[in-house]
Amino acid sequence: MSDASLMFVLDAQLPFVRHPDTPGCLEESHLFNAISDTYLPLLRSCTALETSGVPFSLAIAFSPTLCEMLSDPLLRARYVDSLDRSIEFGLAELDRCSSSPETRELIKNHLDHLQVNRRDYVEIYERDILKKFDYFATRGNIEILATTATACFLPLYSDIPEAINAQIETGLLTYRKHFTAIPSGFWLPAMAWYPGLENTLKAYGFQYTILESHGILFADPVPDTGLFAPAVCPNGFPVYARDRLACLEVIDPRSGFAAAGEYLDVDKDIGFELDEDTLSPLFDVKLGRRITGFRYWSHTGLSGELRAFYQPDKAHARATADADEFIERRAAALSKASAFLENAPVSLVCAFPAQFFGGEWFEGIAWLERTFRAVALRQDIHFSLPSSGVKEGLTKKKTVPCVSSWHDNGYAEDVLNSSNDWMYPFARKATERMIDLAERFPDDSGLKERALCMAAREILLSQAMDWFLMMNEKDRVEYARRRFEDAIKAFTVVYESLGSNFISTEWLTRIEKTDNLFSNINYRVFSRKK
Repeated sequence: MSDASLMFVLDAQLPFVRHPDTPGCLEESHLFNAISDTYLPLLRSCTALETSGVPFSLAIAFSPTLCEMLSDPLLRARYVDSLDRSIEFGLAELDRCSSSPETRELIKNHLDHLQVNRRDYVEIYERDILKKFDYFATRGNIEILATTATACFLPLYSDIPEAINAQIETGLLTYRKHFTAIPSGFWLPAMAWYPGLENTLKAYGFQYTILESHGILFADPVPDTGLFAPAVCPNGFPVYARDRLACLEVIDPRSGFAAAGEYLDVDKDIGFELDEDTLSPLFDVKLGRRITGFRYWSHTGLSGELRAFYQPDKAHARATADADEFIERRAAALSKASAFLENAPVSLVCAFPAQFFGGEWFEGIAWLERTFRAVALRQDIHFSLPSSGVKEGLTKKKTVPCVSSWHDNGYAEDVLNSSNDWMYPFARKATERMIDLAERFPDDSGLKERALCMAAREILLSQAMDWFLMMNEKDRVEYARRRFEDAIKAFTVVYESLGSNFISTEWLTRIEKTDNLFSNINYRVFSRKK
């Protein structure tokens, strides 16, 4: 078999959530859980691989909203405070569960996890984990992809090129603020693609992007190489296709590796089970029940019982076996593809939501590390970065990928349906007005420039698909509606104030302090290209 490579890509994305006046709010806990369960363990795995001399290659798309939250002093302080409260609560939990040796052992394991996280975050990374990811990027182990400023579903704004440009340019500004290298790849939020987007991406200097598998399998014409090599758009822009079936082997909630009975049941968390008084030292139940990390049960017992204590040793042994099986299947698929393509170089791309590893699948980071270690021992397959694949030569045959996304239905039904379709007229009208403002006030400065930049910031927030997706979840509808309406209202205040030539400095300062992301934004990104 010729050169055969496997590429892992992680989508590290979270909506911008920052409420200075509401400490302990439920939505902030999603960020803290992501740091504790995904990003700190991932850095520990990368460090362990580097220390032991195991080669690894991993691509990550850090969304600008996540980067801004990870670098925010207020959220950093609140994360440390949440760790301290969790550690104190764990000590009390040991007393509460004194009659159950199995539970106490699991509490001790989680306390160790919390204390290691605190040590790493405060003492080793000095509260700046992006700096360590950037270190691995400069070493060539991690490739960090650029992406849009907020998680905007681009096909729904394909007729407003200024909106697409503003998302990409503001995202690039934020990328340069947090990372050293120049990004070669571009991550499409939800892998949402429409024909013609390749022209915009190439104009910004990107070398590739990644689509869902049916975007290539239903392309016109279908590339001879299928999913096993980058396809080439009419303008010469390369696009990879994700191997959806390979990813489902891992993440499918019914049959995927992560559903194995030995693994920790992350849904059976004491944050949803214990009474309000017991949980009060940890969080205010009135602000919403949430994941605490104190979980004591596996998915199912090994002998078939429905509720059995979690056994970490057996879970990690299963993760090792599952990683080895996954690699065997990918090596077999690549070998068959290589033979069919007459020994041409072949590759497979597996792209996942980053928070799946550690968050939805507690042992997921251990599984990732094992895949790198397993591949390092083989001669027939290796890990590589997407940028290397587009430098090795591309097919001359051009293709037009079809509209696609990685949502369950494969297109746009999740972000445009009866629960959220009322939002788009407001977002699109506000976007058109922002373009008009950028044209009418091209050279303003001072207070007016501050107001225009704040208006641009709110437009980008209103375009985030997070609020549209939350409208599909009954317990998050109220929050999503409020965040979306707040962004539209803030923009409208600026729009109307500029018409009357008066804006409240006090109000503007308050909004800037709350939505303090994209500090270097330039409202002129919404201008029409000359």
